[in-house]
Amino acid sequence: MFSSIRLGDAHLNLYDLYELRMPADLVTLSGCSTGLNSLAAGDELMGLARGVLNAGARSLIVSSWDVHDSSTAAFMKAFYGRLVRGKQKAAALRETMLEVRDRWPHPYHWAPFALIGGA
Repeated sequence: MFSSIRLGDAHLNLYDLYELRMPADLVTLSGCSTGLNSLAAGDELMGLARGVLNAGARSLIVSSWDVHDSSTAAFMKAFYGRLVRGKQKAAALRETMLEVRDRWPHPYHWAPFALIGGA
């Protein structure tokens, strides 16, 4: 019925996120399928992204499908390197996609990530 992320021997789910306060500028959920939602009664989308935004994050990065370990690690290293050097989030994401695409041409490796919220 609802999304969760396994953390050690427990799960963090949408309802847990509603209890948190996370006034973060950016939260990255780089695991498999973290951007997926389920449809609840009243056509309401329920998912981790909604919970993180509700907890106070101004923006987040999520994945649309199961991701590859090696290409995701390279992706995140390049993305955060750009952020540290002062790039805006949207520009850093775009440039990282292009860089990773050069090494792994199939979209499976470079296209699963989306920025939600303030750039």
